[in-house]
Amino acid sequence: MTEKDIELLTDLSKTHNITRTAERLYTTQSALTKRVQSLEEELGCQLFIRSKKGVLLTPAAESILPYVRKIEQNMDQIRNIASCSDGELGGTLRVGVAVNHARYKLPDLLEAFIDRFPKVDLQVIVKRSPDLYKDLISGDTNLVIIRGDYPWTEGDFLLCEEAVYLVKGSKMKARDLNDVPFIERTSDVSFDADVSRWMRENQIRRHSGLQINDVETIINMIERNIGWSILPEICLSDFDGAKEPLSFKSGNAFMRRTHLLYRPDYIKLPQVQAFIEMLKEMRK
Repeated sequence: MTEKDIELLTDLSKTHNITRTAERLYTTQSALTKRVQSLEEELGCQLFIRSKKGVLLTPAAESILPYVRKIEQNMDQIRNIASCSDGELGGTLRVGVAVNHARYKLPDLLEAFIDRFPKVDLQVIVKRSPDLYKDLISGDTNLVIIRGDYPWTEGDFLLCEEAVYLVKGSKMKARDLNDVPFIERTSDVSFDADVSRWMRENQIRRHSGLQINDVETIINMIERNIGWSILPEICLSDFDGAKEPLSFKSGNAFMRRTHLLYRPDYIKLPQVQAFIEMLKEMRK
């Protein structure tokens, strides 16, 4: 089994699609299929089954995959050690970033990091926080900047806390919220639970046909007095309308937290440590 075979197995286990994996690995579908067949002959077992829903992993493949991922991680560590041999920080840095943090905070961080450490191979994936959490649990990602509170017993560093606001258009300041459409968006379970709690405590009905997951679109609609919403402070730096910070009946402020979650082994890498130090610098 070669390193290319390892890359093939890990990618196909994520995409479940021959065409997509072939494109990502810059090869043809036929060449990829032949390599899978050769690998199955070499290992003496079937690894994948074709179905209408894509390529499915056999029990043998599911058993092999954790070891394949471990080999992939070891190869990364070998490259990282070799890349730092000239005294200049290098290696690969893979990080998952939540959508809103990526939109409003990530560009400044990446610009500064790339300027300071140009030899680091920086690989960033932007996803919703629940998806990043799944990747972290499965081992597909070792370092994530995630919005909301998730159960994680390994590395957890609180990056920031921000207020959550009731946001509405300037022409709707005096109107009862129950008479104005609520613009709803899909978020993580903890944020949705807090929104429901605040509405329940304030006797506000959660009724609306406006389900929009793009924050900038929501803000644009609010500024045009189409509806109102509940949004974290990170989204509101250029907002032109009415906003007020929220709190619960207990007196506690409605807050949104952003965490850096990581696996302890991964944080030992010098490029990861440098990235985290820069995160800490920029949060001050």
